[in-house]
This record gives sequence, structure tokens and C-alpha cells, in this order.
Amino acid sequence: MTEKSPLRGEGVAPLTPLPADFRAFHQMYRPAYVRWAELYLGGRDEAEEAVDRTFEQLAAEWGEVLKVDSPAGHAWTLLKRHTVEAARARGRRPVVMDTAAFETVALRDAVDPVGELAESLSVYQAIRELPERQHDVIVLRYCIGYGTAETADILGISEPGVRSTARYARHRLKEALGLSGEAAKEGGDDEQVH
Repeated sequence: MTEKSPLRGEGVAPLTPLPADFRAFHQMYRPAYVRWAELYLGGRDEAEEAVDRTFEQLAAEWGEVLKVDSPAGHAWTLLKRHTVEAARARGRRPVVMDTAAFETVALRDAVDPVGELAESLSVYQAIRELPERQHDVIVLRYCIGYGTAETADILGISEPGVRSTARYARHRLKEALGLSGEAAKEGGDDEQVH
């Protein structure tokens, strides 16, 4: 038996198996990363391409990634960079897709669909204008629907950090939407946006 495989070309290094911890990381985070990228890029194929590039880079740097304080936070930063690069390669900016407003049950069942649409688009615009961390928390928590613990895990931050960031983001959103009077009446409920 020779070491040469008929399927591999001359001079091509043999494939090395990926470390088990990388495979576990990939399995744990890939679905969330694809959902995020799809929301910004508008298509599943484009999203999977951006996510695959992210994981290729992570695999190449895996030993170094494990040395950083938050591998999940580092990976999240790479995902966002690859999402931006994918959008730029197609001549556009990555933004939460405004078309998501058209897909809501509330819009289909609304008494005033035009008013509901205008309100939805105002919310998306306000989300776009949030600081980066607040934006990420709001999109993961309320647009995609992850819980506090899942959002913390994806971003590589603590659950109290997610709750605090969400609270500040909701306050900013209410101010941007002219609902700041209602903000004073609201309690600390992290699970709902009013």
C-alpha cells in the first residue's frame, strides 16, 4: 500500500482532521451565524458563503483563537467582517433587511397595513442607528429571537451584559421612536420590547 492517494494530486499536502473542539464550536455556532448573515445579505447561499469563509479563517487560526479571552467574541467579529465583505463584493451595504417588515404576521393581519409598515420601517431604521453592541444584541434577541443566554453565548459576553445592553438599547429605541414617556413606566423586563 502506498501513501499516495489516487484522488489527491502530486504535491498536495494530506488533509489533517480538524480538532474536536473546533468541530464542536462549528456545530454550535454555525446555525446562528447563518441566520445572522442571511438577515443581512438577504440570501441563504450568500450567508453560507460568508459563514464558511469565517470558519475557514477560524480553522486556520484555531490555536491562536483558543488563546484569546473570548473565542466566541473573536469569531463573532470575524463573522461580521466577512458579512460586510460579502455585501461590498455585491455592491451594497449589509443592513437588516427592510423586506422582513413585509413578512410579519402583524402586517398581513393589520387593520392599517400602511401604518404598520411605516412603523416597522421606523423600527428597523432606529435599530440600524444603534451603537454596534446594542445593535447586535437587539437583532439577536428580538429580530432573530434568541434568548438572553443564547445571545450571550453567541457574542461571547455575560448574560448580565446582554440584559444591560438590551435595556440601554430599548431605551434608545424608544427615544428614537418618540416613545420615551412610556420608557419611564416600563420595568426591567428583558424579554419583551414594548
